[in-house]
Amino acid sequence: MSKGMVSGVIQARMGAVRLPGKTLMEIEGKSLLAWTILATQACPSVDRVVVATTVSDKDDPVVRESERYGAEVFRGDEDDVRSRYLGAAEELDLDIIVRVCADRVVFSPWVCHGVVQEHLKSGMDYVSNMSRVTFPIGIDVEIFSRETLLKSCELDDLPVDHEHVTPAIRRHPEVFNCLSVVAPEVIRRPRYRVCVDTQEDLDVARELFAQLKHLPDQPPDIVDVVEFLDSRPDLTAYMLAAEQKYSGSTDTAEKLATLELPMTCRDEFYAQDGA
Repeated sequence: MSKGMVSGVIQARMGAVRLPGKTLMEIEGKSLLAWTILATQACPSVDRVVVATTVSDKDDPVVRESERYGAEVFRGDEDDVRSRYLGAAEELDLDIIVRVCADRVVFSPWVCHGVVQEHLKSGMDYVSNMSRVTFPIGIDVEIFSRETLLKSCELDDLPVDHEHVTPAIRRHPEVFNCLSVVAPEVIRRPRYRVCVDTQEDLDVARELFAQLKHLPDQPPDIVDVVEFLDSRPDLTAYMLAAEQKYSGSTDTAEKLATLELPMTCRDEFYAQDGA
């Protein structure tokens, strides 16, 4: 693999606590995992897509679904998510990693593209749009190198480091150069939920797909999603009242360098191949 190749690594397993089996639950005939794979593949800055799942037999269907949609697969520890990323990075020779979760059913290819480009331009160790919560919850993007992830293992001292992969990086700005990308105003809705953790989330996601125009192999655009949710307080009331289980801002040690995601990355995405 050539130096500098960017790999989207999607963590996926069947053992979700709040909505068991959600990974392969369907919207319009495709699983949540499939929509996430397709959206990640559509990001112009991502060269390959890997699904990091577990060695458990119950995740055999995750492997089959991943391969069906053209993703590579790595199988690792069932409980230690970070070890899965490290294992995938070593076994598949990954250089630059884009971390994605499999329940990101309206994951945005153009937001991903923009955040990856900021990482490549800035030369920072870690760039994400979740260090400050300004985007809708569910289009989170984190970019870091294998070298940075390995180095962060020397600094971990909390269980959260193994579950959420990158907290040790954000807690140590004296070691790692970190950049926080914030949302442009048009999609700055930090309390909106477009991930799927509960049945209510799934019901809203199905409504978004049913009501919004989108390509057969792509989720609705996040701009359209936000505009629609703005018009439907009946769908967002539970989101605004809820407390997020985990936020990347929780373990950010201090204010990071910040920039606003330019909307030009959306223009670039739709301009490719005359799309």
